[in-house]
Amino acid sequence: MASGTKKIMVRALAAIGMAAAFTLPAALGYLEQIPVETFAKMREVERYQMRIAEKLYLRGEFKAAMSEYEKYLTLYERSLGAPNAQLMWSHCLVKQRKVYTAIREGFQSVIDYWPESHEAALAAYMIGKCYKDVGELRNAEKAYARAITDYEKHYVAVMSRWDLAGIYGERKDVNRQVQMWRDLTFKIKRTKENQSTLVSASRSLAGYYFYAGDFGDAHKALGTSYRGYTLVQQIHSLVRSPISSLTGDTSRKTAGLKLADDAIRYIREQAPETAAAPRDQQTLRTYYGYIANLHAYARRDQEGLKTFDELAKIVGMDDAIRGSMADWHRSRKRFAEAKTIYLQFEDKVKGLSSLAWLHRRYEGKPGEAVRVYNQAIGLVDEEDQGKWHIEIAGTWHEAKKWDEAIAAYQTLIKVVPAKFGNWYRQIGDCYERSSRIPLAIQAYRQSDSYPTVYFDIARCHRKLKQWKEALVIYHQARSHKSAAPEATIQIGYTYESSGSKTNAIKWFQQTCKLYPKNSKASEAHAHLQRKYKISVTLGGATDDK
Repeated sequence: MASGTKKIMVRALAAIGMAAAFTLPAALGYLEQIPVETFAKMREVERYQMRIAEKLYLRGEFKAAMSEYEKYLTLYERSLGAPNAQLMWSHCLVKQRKVYTAIREGFQSVIDYWPESHEAALAAYMIGKCYKDVGELRNAEKAYARAITDYEKHYVAVMSRWDLAGIYGERKDVNRQVQMWRDLTFKIKRTKENQSTLVSASRSLAGYYFYAGDFGDAHKALGTSYRGYTLVQQIHSLVRSPISSLTGDTSRKTAGLKLADDAIRYIREQAPETAAAPRDQQTLRTYYGYIANLHAYARRDQEGLKTFDELAKIVGMDDAIRGSMADWHRSRKRFAEAKTIYLQFEDKVKGLSSLAWLHRRYEGKPGEAVRVYNQAIGLVDEEDQGKWHIEIAGTWHEAKKWDEAIAAYQTLIKVVPAKFGNWYRQIGDCYERSSRIPLAIQAYRQSDSYPTVYFDIARCHRKLKQWKEALVIYHQARSHKSAAPEATIQIGYTYESSGSKTNAIKWFQQTCKLYPKNSKASEAHAHLQRKYKISVTLGGATDDK
């Protein structure tokens, strides 16, 4: 492999991103669990002692758990559970970051004393994992190799190969990494235990082949894990970035276009020949959507657009296809073409909604968007008009056209009266943002959005330096449990702004004492230290108001 291409492949492999093949759940994980059949054969006293240790381990009390596992080993040295007790004792050391002790005195002891046990295989893998986690990759590689040799038929052999692939990736040893993925994908018999790891390996291998421009081998790799519709989904998902990367590189553009053609050809071959059944029609829509998408990643504008015409010839032109075509134009800033198509929708309201959104979000023309929303209002029943009035109000608010927004929210009070509290709060927000604070207070006071609106009113009083009025409102807010921490700290800030240092400190301290588990306590604590050089203990006080 040429050096330039090798560098590209190294970057590509990094982009593939290998997901972790194994993560420990909240309960004991696979690397920790004692086999069910072993546990069943243990005496009740042994099971009791094991449960005590496990409970401590799961609670994160690792020193205490170690003591209980040691007790187990002392009392029941010859028990079937002894290998697991030694294994778990070792895990406790790892949790305490005593990795080297865990390797030498823990996991290795499991292998030495119980070499034929299930736990010995786990211990062998854990030695490799411990070395890998502390960055000693050479020792990790040796340990994984031993685990593979000594426990070839055990799942740890699969995990070891997966981790070795990761190590080779860190070293940028592409050939050995890919070979490991090949072994995992094609040579290992799949079981319930190793399935997820082998699927991850097949996906990583497919990603490598895609970046190499090799569709055939990528398809073979994914074919070991997926079939039918799901296989098509996975190919579409994994091939997009390689197509984009390759076609964006002048030296490899031809390979990228060929990869796109190969993927598109495959998807076409899998598509139903007719749209006779509803299921077939949906599949066709999905697959042709994939094809258009791959053309987009290949930077082939017109080819992608033609895909929708092809689909329309099979299933018939409808608003879904029109929407895809219009969105295609819109994403390429061909707004005139998109508008024309939106106006061709059979569902006129849906088309107008999309057109208004284009004006609103892509062209920055709020007036045009409102005009179109008003057209939609004229086409729907009275009970459905509120939705569009909300869009009108939102459009004016986004555009910071405050007077127009206020008028729209006032209309909503009449059209959707059940939510009057929210509309009055929005009106207050518009007045506040346009610096008409007294009017904002009046609007906020008509809202029933408690306790949130208390903070709006109090904030406005503070902007007017009406400290007493703000304090009254914050004390009202404190009667609501959910609002109390925020209201308490704001009382402190209000006193601070008014120049009352003593009262400010008192209320910051109250926040810390009354609500120690709330984020506002942390905020108050930091503020006291930073501004006033005061330290305070969180919690433990009563409200002295």
